[in-house]
Amino acid sequence: MDKIQISFILILLVSILTVAGAAYAEDDVSYSMPSIHEDLFVQSNGALHVKEIIHYSFSGTAHGVYRDLHLEEGQSISNLKVSTSGAYSTYTVKDTDDGKRITVYLYSDAQKTNPISGEDVYVTYEYDFLHGIKVYNDVADLQYKLWGEGWEVPVNQLTATVHVASSQGVKYWLNPPYSAEGSEWQGNVFNLTTTKLESGNFFEVRMTIPRSQFAASPQNAVIINQNGLQEIEKIQKDYQNSLNFHNNLNYFLAALLLLLMFVPLLIYLKFGREPKIDYKAEYERDVPTEDPPALVNAICVHGVSKGIGEPDMDGFRATIMDLINRNYLSVGRMSKDDGSFKDDFMGTYLKVNPEKDSSKLEKFELDALDILKSFERDGIIVLEDMGSELEDPDTAKDFRFSYMKWETDLKKRFLSDGQMEEIFNRKGDNYLKAYAVAGLVLACVVGVYTFIDSIPSSQYPLYAAIVLGIISAISLKLPEGIAGQWTTYGEEYDTKWSNFKRYLKDFSLIKEYPPESVAVWNKYLVYATALGVADKVRKAMEMNLPGEVLEDNNIYLFHYYGGYMLLDSALHMGMTSGLNSDVNGVDGLGGFGDVGGGFGGGGGGAF
Repeated sequence: MDKIQISFILILLVSILTVAGAAYAEDDVSYSMPSIHEDLFVQSNGALHVKEIIHYSFSGTAHGVYRDLHLEEGQSISNLKVSTSGAYSTYTVKDTDDGKRITVYLYSDAQKTNPISGEDVYVTYEYDFLHGIKVYNDVADLQYKLWGEGWEVPVNQLTATVHVASSQGVKYWLNPPYSAEGSEWQGNVFNLTTTKLESGNFFEVRMTIPRSQFAASPQNAVIINQNGLQEIEKIQKDYQNSLNFHNNLNYFLAALLLLLMFVPLLIYLKFGREPKIDYKAEYERDVPTEDPPALVNAICVHGVSKGIGEPDMDGFRATIMDLINRNYLSVGRMSKDDGSFKDDFMGTYLKVNPEKDSSKLEKFELDALDILKSFERDGIIVLEDMGSELEDPDTAKDFRFSYMKWETDLKKRFLSDGQMEEIFNRKGDNYLKAYAVAGLVLACVVGVYTFIDSIPSSQYPLYAAIVLGIISAISLKLPEGIAGQWTTYGEEYDTKWSNFKRYLKDFSLIKEYPPESVAVWNKYLVYATALGVADKVRKAMEMNLPGEVLEDNNIYLFHYYGGYMLLDSALHMGMTSGLNSDVNGVDGLGGFGDVGGGFGGGGGGAF
């Protein structure tokens, strides 16, 4: 690495640390807003006098707060006053793209040199809002956002009072209505209380006030020469209908998602229940069939990560073990020549027997031999060297290709679609997996839709979507045997091999009913490899056969001296090595305001 590269890296690290430090410093201000109280005084000249008291609770050092006031074209504020309780302060006002920003600097001392720390501060803003109220021929429209979308943190509760000349003939709406906790008239004063208001949401009060409560020419209002009450009532009615539809849609979605949760059960009841068979044995002492061990592995070893009819590494290892048992391969060890087969050794190797006629082998068995031959050096295949060679990405890639060829040839010979239909019916599992994918997509769509929706009823489909997503994810990973169905032949086949596996795993059963010969023991070890319980059989062989017999047993020696584990390690290395390199190489003024379009609003925060 040259100096230019090192310098570039250092500059990049410094930049990242600087940005991270700035972000941390900016986020260091921790505060909440327990309450906001707003007094609105409707003036006969069309102005709205606003008095806003915001309670800030700081848990750390803070320099101040800011309040953004949103102003549409033609709107303005005047007679601004800012005061604080709980801290000394100064403030500034500047124009922004969409209104005004009032910045209040907070201090803990009268000299205004030290910022506050861990204080509760009340900031009062008082001003006249001009050209916000719309005056029609019949009514005036006060549509004021008490809570805008621009706040940094939520407020636990907002209270407000609206003062009008008389409550007679006044109609009001609170948008959205589910955010209001209570409201009432006390004479000519309207009082309201909200629930907790989240940042990013809005809350507004809307009133139609009789025209008679305003001057003939209210110079601080927006004059609209037409009637307004009927259209405003229609807008509010449409909004309420929209909320009702929204609520009904949420309830419908929640109910639909709940019903969809039972689909996996219906699929199981329809397609997953296994046929009844006459076979009643608790275990099998003899190998149930003479099928190749790789075939037994493909059919009878199944679970979450392995489908029925899919061979795995145990099947490949069993193929190698079977070739050893049938003398197509011999086992050797490079050890100290001291006459004891249990002494230290330097390595284990395989050797292809040239005297055996390989033309009698199945194609998938020839594939296994060819894989081993590709690692042959000086006539032997040293298993320790296989692992080292497979660390090379190109060698590993060749191995994966050859392994897939072995898998494909095995399936072509024994596990074609027609042959699998006689063993297992995948229809139910196909339906379940299709359901799982569709369920996950639907859960994500509904989850996103409801997560960004502030209406309270959206929580029901959100919770239902979460549960549906979990059920769908589980359904996607369920073994094929849950929703799929064995045929009568397949159920009996699988049960017999499961009972044989149970026999192999039970030392007491093997002790009571041991195999009749070493040849049978060897066959057990081969099929135990296919079934994933080879260690059990090897230990049972040690308990039941004398040492001198084991010393001359190729297949036992292969397993005992770690050939099995070395092959396992080499195969794992071949399937995983170089994968990263493979991946990296692949390329309203003047009209009727809609709900939420009230004047005022804005937001604020702290720094």
